[in-house]
Amino acid sequence: MSSFDERFFEDYVGPKMATDPITAVVELIANSWDAGARNVYIDWPISGKESFSLADDGHGLTAFDFSNRWTQLSYNRLRGQGESVEIPTDNSIKNNRIAYGRNGKGRFSAFCFTEQEYFVETKRDLEHNCFAVRMSSGEQPFKYNKVNLPRPSKLIHQHHGTTVFVNSLKHIGITEGKVRSEIGLRFLTDPDFKVKLNGKTIKFNDIDKSKVKELSFEFSGNTVIIKAIQTDKSDKTTQQHGIAWHANGRLVGQCSWNGFRNDSILDGRTSFAKSYTFIVDATLLVEAIKSDWSGFETTDYALNFYDLVKSTISEYLQGFSRAHRIETTRRLRDNNRVTLDKVGLIGNSRWNSFIEKVQEMCPRINDQELDAVACILANLEASTYQYSLVHKLKEFTSNQLDDFKVLLDEWNLSSAKAVLDEVKSRLTLVEAIREKVRNTNTLEVQELQPLFKKGLWIFGPEFESIEYSSNEGMTRVIVDLFKLEKSGSRNRPDFIILKDSTVSLHGCYEYDDSGFEIGVKKVIIVELKKPGIPLGDKEKAQCWKYAKELYSVGAVLQTAKIECYLLGDQIEEGESGVDTKRDGDVRIVPMVYSTVLKRAESRLLNLHKKIKNAPFLEQQEIEDFLAKNTVKIYKQMTMNIDKIV
Repeated sequence: MSSFDERFFEDYVGPKMATDPITAVVELIANSWDAGARNVYIDWPISGKESFSLADDGHGLTAFDFSNRWTQLSYNRLRGQGESVEIPTDNSIKNNRIAYGRNGKGRFSAFCFTEQEYFVETKRDLEHNCFAVRMSSGEQPFKYNKVNLPRPSKLIHQHHGTTVFVNSLKHIGITEGKVRSEIGLRFLTDPDFKVKLNGKTIKFNDIDKSKVKELSFEFSGNTVIIKAIQTDKSDKTTQQHGIAWHANGRLVGQCSWNGFRNDSILDGRTSFAKSYTFIVDATLLVEAIKSDWSGFETTDYALNFYDLVKSTISEYLQGFSRAHRIETTRRLRDNNRVTLDKVGLIGNSRWNSFIEKVQEMCPRINDQELDAVACILANLEASTYQYSLVHKLKEFTSNQLDDFKVLLDEWNLSSAKAVLDEVKSRLTLVEAIREKVRNTNTLEVQELQPLFKKGLWIFGPEFESIEYSSNEGMTRVIVDLFKLEKSGSRNRPDFIILKDSTVSLHGCYEYDDSGFEIGVKKVIIVELKKPGIPLGDKEKAQCWKYAKELYSVGAVLQTAKIECYLLGDQIEEGESGVDTKRDGDVRIVPMVYSTVLKRAESRLLNLHKKIKNAPFLEQQEIEDFLAKNTVKIYKQMTMNIDKIV
């Protein structure tokens, strides 16, 4: 069984609602709004009168309503009553009203005014009741019970309404003038909702003068007044923030930031939007008001009026916020001082202008996002490529930017670059082989020999986990075996140029317990035959000759394993199988170039088909890669042809 201790209330409603009288009374007024009230009367404690009550002429509650809504934790207002407010017909409120409440916590804010219990007198459908609500512990955090009606009644309407009151008042410490100003800041957008405090209606004159600014513009020979109201903090009444259009003392439509041109005057998520309300005297547009008063017809006259309203408000906010932008820029510069000190005066000036422009053009950006942008821009100024990254990002679609964000969420940049560099290297190698073997009338395929130093992975996964390196000692054995001109291979000690092929040898070492090399334990021999020479018994025998010589002269351990890959553009009939020698220590594998390509593509999960349009796979990029990573061997081959045995 669940239980609640005495601290539950503050944790549930939040510290502001539990301890701040301004927040608490605003919540109770918002409940009156949600009840369809036209009038709200508040008794606020003053010297000589220590009492608190809040009465409205809303629709009230039956006993069933009270039990179902008032006593239910996290009551779902939208599901239980819908978004629109139910308004008593005799309140004569024409406009549709949107409810503030969502979870029902505001009804408990009356505990802010008492240490004991508060009372709810309510009337609806001739059912008149009063309930006492108190905090509790154990199985229920709140308890209520029906009590006798107060005499006289505290209701302000004969047929419906609700009054919340306390008999034992806590010390409040908030003056009448302060609470009058705070309420005025939040509840003056709709003339059909009036709040009286200690018998006096709250008006614009009650608001702290520093919080209200009167703006104006000329339209059709008339001066139009806009009242700009600024609150110090956002709260439940943020629905009242935006543009309130008044005509002949009545609200037209809803108070919001929505404009006449399917646009927004201000993004409602920004800090300015949550703390400003503008009341526009739109009496000049009375002929354009829709019959249900839900808004204005978008006539040319109304649109021209709206454009002036929007520009007047925008100019005011930009001027008002300039000091804030300057201070923010100064703070961000201090946060990035170490980086900005490296970029010089021009870079600092560019960064400064950029940050100010971001604040001006992107008012919805929050402080955390702005901090991130400032840091990024400072790092871009200090980087080698500077703003070239921004130009790249400009080419991205919105979906691609989303994908990029997900990529950075799932990978850190170093890991992603390491993987992509390896994929690029391997795909480029495959395309280079494809390019070279495309023309079977040339000897260019043999020029790929240097690439196989990094391309042994093509032949199988076992070559991924062991580090192989070109072995000049083994290469020298083969040079001596064929009595080649030493100078012929001097510039390329990592492979051998023969009459009809090139040969490279790659080995990995065996180490003793002390970490010292004791010899080569595994050898990979790659021989690239020139086009037109079929791979047959003679060619295989030559590979076996390489292996025997390596064993004979002690270039490898006697227990070494040797894999010979004999590559060409065709294989003699009956010679496609793998030959083994020396009880399987030596394997000779003939393979045509097309098979090499298929094997490479398969090991790369056929990625080349999925990213064939990648920039590094363009023709010019492949040609540049070949120019840097292959070697022209025609002259070297002619130097050695006559020397080969």
